[in-house]
Amino acid sequence: MRLFDTSGPSLFTIPPQADFLRAIASTLREEFDVAANPDALTRLLILTPTRRAAKALGDVFADLAGNGVALLPLIRPIGDVDVDDPPFEPGELAGLAAPAISPERRRYELARLILAKEAALGRPIGVGGALSLADALAALLDDLATEDVSDLSALQEAVTSYLPADRREAVEFLDIVQRIWPARLDELGLTDAARRRSLVLHELVARWSRQAPDHPVLAVGSTGSIPAARDLMSVIASLPQGAVVLPGFDWDADETGWASIADDHPQWAMKTFLRDVGVERSAVRAWPGAAETAPAARRRRIIAEALRPADTTDEWLSRITTLEAQYGADFFTAGLDGLSLIETPDEISEARVCALLLREVLEHPDETAILVTPDRMLARRVSAEMVRFGVRLDDSGGAALAETPAGAFLTRLLDAATDCGSVIALTALWGSPLFRAGHRRGQAHTVLAKFEAEALRGARPGQDLAAIRARLDGKHVKLFDDDRAMINAILDRLDTAFAGLLGEERRPAAVWARAHAEAAEALAEDGTGRGADALWGGEGGEAAAGLVRSLLEESESLPEMRLVDYAAAFGEMCRSRRVAPRLGVHPRLQVLGPLEARLITADRVVLAGLNEGVWPPGPGADPWLSAGMRRSVGLGAPERRYGLAAHDFAQLAAAPRVVMTRSEKSEGAPTVASRWLWRLKTLARGALGDAAETALQPARDYAALARALDDPGRPPQSAPRPAPRPPVAVRPRKMSITEISTWVRDPYAIYARHVLGLRRLDPADMPPGPRERGSALHDALEAVVPGWGETVPDDAVAQLLAHAETQLAATGFGPEEMVLERARFERAARWLIAWETGRRGRGICLDKVEISGAMSFDGPAGSWTLTGRSDRFDRHPDGRLDIIDYKTGRSASPKSIVAGFDPQLPLTAAMAQAGVFPELAAGDPAGLFYVSLSGNAGGGKEERIDGGRQPDAAEFVRNAVADLTRWIARFDDETMAYESQIRVQYMNDYGDFDHLARRGEWASAAGETSGEET
Repeated sequence: MRLFDTSGPSLFTIPPQADFLRAIASTLREEFDVAANPDALTRLLILTPTRRAAKALGDVFADLAGNGVALLPLIRPIGDVDVDDPPFEPGELAGLAAPAISPERRRYELARLILAKEAALGRPIGVGGALSLADALAALLDDLATEDVSDLSALQEAVTSYLPADRREAVEFLDIVQRIWPARLDELGLTDAARRRSLVLHELVARWSRQAPDHPVLAVGSTGSIPAARDLMSVIASLPQGAVVLPGFDWDADETGWASIADDHPQWAMKTFLRDVGVERSAVRAWPGAAETAPAARRRRIIAEALRPADTTDEWLSRITTLEAQYGADFFTAGLDGLSLIETPDEISEARVCALLLREVLEHPDETAILVTPDRMLARRVSAEMVRFGVRLDDSGGAALAETPAGAFLTRLLDAATDCGSVIALTALWGSPLFRAGHRRGQAHTVLAKFEAEALRGARPGQDLAAIRARLDGKHVKLFDDDRAMINAILDRLDTAFAGLLGEERRPAAVWARAHAEAAEALAEDGTGRGADALWGGEGGEAAAGLVRSLLEESESLPEMRLVDYAAAFGEMCRSRRVAPRLGVHPRLQVLGPLEARLITADRVVLAGLNEGVWPPGPGADPWLSAGMRRSVGLGAPERRYGLAAHDFAQLAAAPRVVMTRSEKSEGAPTVASRWLWRLKTLARGALGDAAETALQPARDYAALARALDDPGRPPQSAPRPAPRPPVAVRPRKMSITEISTWVRDPYAIYARHVLGLRRLDPADMPPGPRERGSALHDALEAVVPGWGETVPDDAVAQLLAHAETQLAATGFGPEEMVLERARFERAARWLIAWETGRRGRGICLDKVEISGAMSFDGPAGSWTLTGRSDRFDRHPDGRLDIIDYKTGRSASPKSIVAGFDPQLPLTAAMAQAGVFPELAAGDPAGLFYVSLSGNAGGGKEERIDGGRQPDAAEFVRNAVADLTRWIARFDDETMAYESQIRVQYMNDYGDFDHLARRGEWASAAGETSGEET
């Protein structure tokens, strides 16, 4: 065969622009004469760099077989060969290496060791934090195994050399790597997967060095960056029936550039491999059937020159001359054909451009596209942008388990269980598509949403589900009896489900996991007994089941913990576990990371996120070893990662149709273009001059197309001030006293509330504030003060405090806040008692508190009703009434009342004078008072708004009634609009419906003036 007809090692390469896997499969089918011998390939062993490449190669073989039976070769990832699979005979090397520890078990074991070390250092951390550090420690263990570093004695010296004395506590943790972890693995009878892989590969090297296998062996697509894999490739290349196929080997690089290749160069790993094999570059042949076309050669050489070693870039000008002489004067123009660069203002624009590039491919039948980027956030943005086209992308990076329905449901359940009184946590759980609690999904969601909006908004109900249930009987809840029964049934199921999760005791993680899973299944059940199927079978369900199973079966090394610790640990693992989409993805589009994209080809390749620190990635933060420490113990230098990333870029950028993208800003901060882009643009400018920019421009202005996606087609225009004019028949004929000031200042708010039927919803779990404090004060005064009689009792302060504390606790004030509130309320109570005593001394006595009434007015459109509820009426000896309103905050000024903006007290006095309060005998107004009980240093103060130079109470009343009568008449006219925020004096006040009126737009528009002022 042509593959093995050489006296030396059999080394091949396939140029970057070729379809690597199809070239491999086509040539092998021809070489092994599959048409005549259908089973000939079954003797062949092919080692690929990744699982994805192995699967893709199998798919190519099956595709080339057509409709016939495809007898495939044995295809294995080079880093995943096992002693129990061919090329080993089952059981032959069973004693070579202990079984590999599972990733989950290793994570739990390392977390336990980290927790012990942190506790010994006197700074205990949570289980979630330990699990996060365990990942970094596991990565270090894998690096040591991958680089075949077995002598760890240099670690101690490295730490001493590179770390100052006050930071050498890292030695305590590295002791885990050197001594504790190996001993623990021996105890368990297990080994690290990376260490086991190295042992297996080294044994395979030794075995094939002693005796060559009796079947052909090919290693394809690997560069040899892993030492053990490089050794195996060296042996395979020298086998009588062995060959190695390198991806994109640069066999025609100039001698100066080749000699200067270092760790950060794309060819570094393959150059090292050739050195180990002991052959020259000329020994690497072109793979049969993968000839390189002239345009492909030009592109490959341009990318290679752009990425040449940094210390030889001074030769660029001479290299330009050499290449143009070798390939023709149009070398750069032709080589850059099909390669373009799009630089966008920000990352959102970049994602939109990438989405357009992918969507355009779908206009051409059978064409494929891949988007390659290491930036997971950018990949997610592109996936989100594709939703507008109705396309779901196959994203190899997937989403975090916590973002899938199953993962989100499980984490929300723990959030609710750890804080049962939180409305936010409960409604998030109720909002999950998996939450059914024994009912049909749509039915339960509708009823719970209504309950939440009507009864659970505002201050937090309490600390448990009992407080939530108590809101069912609240005065504002308007539910049908069957709705109430359903909510009670759901709360009963929540009580049952949470029973196994509540409590402050410490339990093993497996016990928590079992209770967690049982609660989840109970709440996912829809009444048909299929809760488990819905939970574990949906998207993310299998991964969620695997996580819970690992906690049940492999977490015995973790210490016993409280529920809150278990929730933190579960959340950390949910966020770190990735789940690839399985259903509904488009078959012709993929989003890949650079590793997954190796050996994958497509009609259009989009290389996105080409900014420094993203691609190539930044050095990152290693909590265990610095760069110098890594070198000292024999680990790969950080520059090697740049070399591997550069090789991925060079391979992908050599494809026939490539679009490179980057954003000029990220999160508002300027970015730096990737070093590869900078080099490519510099080289192009040196060869083409000003024409370089044009050469890298795409055929279409995709950035402009992206901007046009959301372009309304005209310049932005501010929304006009709304001026609705509903028919008089639907305009309100009844309002409360407190609404009159709103009507005068912001008629649009009255329109929204009474005509549209809208009301403001408070935030959920709103912390208690001035409103709750004022409600507690009013309740205490209403309950206590009327019982004092003519003489204030000695224990009056204690009575007020006791009742106030009860009310404050009921509205959400916690023990730590109660200290301040008690002191505040005590000062207000002492002032109030002195004020009450003084009034009683003048013969003024309390008459009624918190009573309601209604008063009719005649308007052009008919009767109009004013309703009101007054805080307090005091009776003078002559029968006149003081109208008193309690305040804990700011009171209306006499000036605003005279102007008619705050007519609450005068209108209340008018109602009292008219005798419309059923429980109150009519009386003329004696005085209008605000009693401020702020609880500040003075305790409180009386603010009388009539008397002195101001109009007296009677005049206040007459003016307020006249103003209201005129206002009713104005809005009984259908031409009168309900405008928004018409008073300049209150332009900085914000109403409940300003967002609906789009006040933020029209209020800031040039030339906008306030509405009518009279």
